[in-house]
Amino acid sequence: MRTVGSAFFVLFTVVFGVLALPSAWIAAHVVSEEGFVQLASPLSEDPEFTQALADALSEEATAGVDLPSGIAETVQPIVAGIAERITELPGFEQAWDETLTRSHSLTFADSRQLPPEADASSSFTLDVAPLVALVTTEIGNQFGVDVPAPQQTLVNIGQANHRALLERVETAASLWPALTAAAAIGAVLSLLIARRRSTTLAVLGLGVVLGGALLWFVAGFAPQIVDRTADANAVADVFKDALTVRAADGFQAWCLAAIAVGLLLAVAGLAARLLSGSRRRRLPSERTARL
Repeated sequence: MRTVGSAFFVLFTVVFGVLALPSAWIAAHVVSEEGFVQLASPLSEDPEFTQALADALSEEATAGVDLPSGIAETVQPIVAGIAERITELPGFEQAWDETLTRSHSLTFADSRQLPPEADASSSFTLDVAPLVALVTTEIGNQFGVDVPAPQQTLVNIGQANHRALLERVETAASLWPALTAAAAIGAVLSLLIARRRSTTLAVLGLGVVLGGALLWFVAGFAPQIVDRTADANAVADVFKDALTVRAADGFQAWCLAAIAVGLLLAVAGLAARLLSGSRRRRLPSERTARL
């Protein structure tokens, strides 16, 4: 019975650990504003992403800039040209971080408090107004006029009913402390009731390795799955695809850390098992020698 009970709690630990790891990662890098900005901010230094963003943002910025009457037709082509090189403008990285902060606040706000322009059914709302403001500032500098920047330029990412999915993910992320505590309790109980704790520790470590490897494998498919859900807006597609790749890479790093911990536990258990076996073999010979 002790062996069966120990095996049950080993399985219990692995299952709750598999649930706790993505939950904790989402809480740290998606639900947390600071974590989300840290996750997405380096995209501004990725040449491939910034070029794609500049191309996609050109149309959005041209439509979003509120130009004074009389110069709109003349300035529109210039606006598009400036938008194409927006990543070269001073303050782009700061504007990008502000875009991420605003977007996170809109995305995780109560759907009843969203502005009318935001689609409450979308999974993410990107506010690129700080980037558009760079364009308007550059236009004003070139023509010596005051070109007002839009207060908000919203890009809805995702499809109908995705908002409900995001809310469920947010709820799941809030459970990571309870899931982690359950996994830890299961691990302790599996060792306490085990006949051979060294063997149980090794099996527990192997379970952590397998759980981490499974999550690493699943995370690798995330960019391909997201890539199949196209958005009507070019900015939405560029942002979604690039962020998904970074998120998958970041979570896989956590999975590798979990695998490393599992390997350490397995090695420690095997080493303890070998030492205890060697010790038991020595005891009979020592008793014989005394006789």
